[in-house]
Amino acid sequence: MGALDMAISDLLGSNLFDLVIIAVEDLAYLKGPLLANVSPVRLVTVQSAIMMTAIAIVGLLYHPQTRLFKTVGWVSMFMFAIYILNLSVLYLQRK
Repeated sequence: MGALDMAISDLLGSNLFDLVIIAVEDLAYLKGPLLANVSPVRLVTVQSAIMMTAIAIVGLLYHPQTRLFKTVGWVSMFMFAIYILNLSVLYLQRK
């Protein structure tokens, strides 16, 4: 179909829906804040997701004219680098 905007909006919409679910669960969780009981290494994943979402939004607002290797945009490279960094941290911290 070539509907790139639809794919990106689906991804960002899914992320926002997940945040709403976590907010509702946080209200229902009676032992305190829900994210206070999360392992610190998982916060790296949360931070990576936030950064990747922010980069995706910047990529939607700013369309650079140049591409890396004439095929890949800078936004994609930054998101891939964050993904690899997150994967590396999770691998090094595995139990």
